[in-house]
Amino acid sequence: MIAHSVDSPCPGRPETENALGGAAPSILVVEDERIVALDLKVILKRLGYVLAGVTASGTEAVDLCDALRPDLVLMDIFLKGDMDGVDAACVIQSECDVPVIFLTSHTDQVTLQRAKRTAPYGYVLKPVDENWLRTAVEVAIFKHRTEQKLKRSEQRYRHLFSGMLNAFLLLELSPCDACADGRGALRILEANPSFERMTGLCRSEVIDRALTEVFPGIEPFWLDTLGETARSGRSVRFENSLADCDMFFLAQAYSPQSGQVAVVLEDVTERKSGEERLRYQSFHDALTGLPNRALCLDRIARAIERARRRSNYLYALLFLDIDRFRLVNDSLGHLFGDELLKRVGERLRHEVPQLDTVARVGGDEFVLLVEEIAASADALHIVKAVRERFRTPFVIAKRQFYVTASMGVVLGPADYERPEELMQNAAIAMNEARKSGWGRVRVFEWSMRQRAERVMDLETNLRLALDHREFILHYQPIFDLKTLAPCGVEALVRWRRPTGELVPPDEFIPAAEQSGLIIPLGAMVLAEACRAMGRLRRGGLGGNPFFMSVNLSARQFTQPELVKQVVRTLRDERMAPGDLKLEITESVLMEHPESAMLKLRGLREFGVGIGIDDFGTGYSSLAYLQRFPIDTLKVDRGFVSGMDEYGNRVIVRSIIGLAHSLGCDVVAEGIETESQLRDLAGLGCDLGQGFFYARPMDEAALTSFLGKEEGARGETL
Repeated sequence: MIAHSVDSPCPGRPETENALGGAAPSILVVEDERIVALDLKVILKRLGYVLAGVTASGTEAVDLCDALRPDLVLMDIFLKGDMDGVDAACVIQSECDVPVIFLTSHTDQVTLQRAKRTAPYGYVLKPVDENWLRTAVEVAIFKHRTEQKLKRSEQRYRHLFSGMLNAFLLLELSPCDACADGRGALRILEANPSFERMTGLCRSEVIDRALTEVFPGIEPFWLDTLGETARSGRSVRFENSLADCDMFFLAQAYSPQSGQVAVVLEDVTERKSGEERLRYQSFHDALTGLPNRALCLDRIARAIERARRRSNYLYALLFLDIDRFRLVNDSLGHLFGDELLKRVGERLRHEVPQLDTVARVGGDEFVLLVEEIAASADALHIVKAVRERFRTPFVIAKRQFYVTASMGVVLGPADYERPEELMQNAAIAMNEARKSGWGRVRVFEWSMRQRAERVMDLETNLRLALDHREFILHYQPIFDLKTLAPCGVEALVRWRRPTGELVPPDEFIPAAEQSGLIIPLGAMVLAEACRAMGRLRRGGLGGNPFFMSVNLSARQFTQPELVKQVVRTLRDERMAPGDLKLEITESVLMEHPESAMLKLRGLREFGVGIGIDDFGTGYSSLAYLQRFPIDTLKVDRGFVSGMDEYGNRVIVRSIIGLAHSLGCDVVAEGIETESQLRDLAGLGCDLGQGFFYARPMDEAALTSFLGKEEGARGETL
């Protein structure tokens, strides 16, 4: 037996000089024939290889491979001892991963078949040919290194494959004679651990099984899309659900080779659920859960489109608004109001068919879209049912109360282009219903829209008129009924169009009140009246007793800063407070009597006179009336014009008597005849105004009028 030896590389030959490049490979020789072993040693050194060692024992060869890790083993097949070359090669390749080339002089089939089991990297016949040996060594080492790179690459990809967060499936498309559609069956070749985690299916349970067996409920879309990718090789990306897993996936499929498809599955179930929640929240009211305005308009648009396509398609839209809902919030609180809105939504939902729409489109505004009705009467039946439902009281927090709702109805089909227009018409009809009282219903007519558009145009023109200073003041003199001498004027606003047309106040004051424009308009009237009074004082009035009467609207009077605004205006215009008299209707005073009393006292303390306009037309509390700091009561023109009737005469006499007992003077408006003048004077009325004495006039005409009156009185004296 040859003793073990380890040699250094051959002197004078660089380690890099070999066919494979890099350091010269080290080779372990296992040969029990001494002559052959020495010959191999010489040949290997001559070829530039490093001789790792020489041994004649299979057992020792295994130990040397474990210790030295050579690049190659030249192994004699027939070795003496307990372990021959074939057995030693098996251990070396499995435990040390070192390639083995067999050295043999035997070519019999039995020996070769036994050696094949070790998967050797080659054979070299004895006696050894140098060129043959070099070729066998270079090929074996190159093959082994390539296999090692491949193994490392496979190991890296196996780690990536196993560590993927997304599920992975490798499928093979195989013809399936049993498939009637001819699509073929997709058989699962591979699945990663993430697939197991996501689906709860073990890899061993799915490998080599058809995709339709693993997922019986899979949609045909999956099979068609993945099968097409396997056939065409075109990559595809899509989203779809797997009902068997109750999950939604983002799938990316590609074909690694013809007839196969690899698909990476990303679980987007949570994202899809979030999108669905967001979509639901975007199109549903958070409080009631009903469709919101956006979804309601979409469904109205669909109804309009169906009506265009089908001549017999009928639908109806009901716009409902809860009457005095603000009072509920103010008196019981917003939580109570929210609960009421929920209950209203539930009742409305019960009154319409399941496929129809009940939506909340505003604070206390609801819309019912009823489709597929046989006749318009069907929609009116639903309206009637809704009204009946509202007759039943609502019970919230053990409190029972009744609610009414105003409703507007639009009956389709009609030539509508936009759903917003249809909803707007229903809202217009609802507003018309509310004008008639609480709990009323109106069916839309085009004349309603025309009126609404006129009101809108009027409001728009009012804003422009304010900006362009188109409002002017006319003044109607107020005179003493005994002496017929003028003692004051009432400022009356007029709208002078650019064409010169004068618009009377009863045409634009209601629109100004409703739109809130009465606030800047009233401020303008007060300021201009004060300026006009200053000019009159500097003219012919001098210091004679004379007052300017200005009306305050309801919105003006409810302003918290009213007293400060009046004081500031008087100071800006340098007008004596005693020259100003503010007129307020009794209904405004009685709406909030306590706050009204504080404002009136503030104005009175500053020196401004206070008058109650249209007295007798509303409800007044005598208990409050005697506490109000009032200077004047103004008798409504309706009583003056009807004084021929006994009842009106009695009312006028009572008002005059009440005013005098309260220390107030009385102004009668609307005096148009001499008999009315005599009767009022006989009843003790103090002052009056009306067409009999003078019509409203502009400032220039007023100045001329007052000058003539002053001259006439001078001639009389």
